[in-house]
Amino acid sequence: MRWIIVVALIVTIGLSDAKEGFHIPRDLSYLHLSPLQKERIRELLQSYRAILHQLHEKEEETEKELTKMFLQKRFNKRAFLEKNLALKKAIAQSEANFFAQIHAILTPKQRKLFIKYLEEWEIE
Repeated sequence: MRWIIVVALIVTIGLSDAKEGFHIPRDLSYLHLSPLQKERIRELLQSYRAILHQLHEKEEETEKELTKMFLQKRFNKRAFLEKNLALKKAIAQSEANFFAQIHAILTPKQRKLFIKYLEEWEIE
């Protein structure tokens, strides 16, 4: 599902005919990006897509490991917590890097508009 959203976003970046007040999730046309900004964000989203893929694989691997841990005769609460926190930390770091790069591309006015829809960009 994330892939579809990222691809849809890349396609909609080029479209800037959206009417005020109407918002498609993860659509950036309301920011009225310059051609240079569009290109930089397109590149960022392509690299972010690869990162999301890696995180998804890590999430699946972690879930398998946590399942195995839970099924053992003795439950190792500490190891379970460490595995779970490592995944959440990787997700938080990826989000922070993504938002830092978006922040660097946008103007202060665009950042104020973007922040209204920040939640749609958070990793689930």
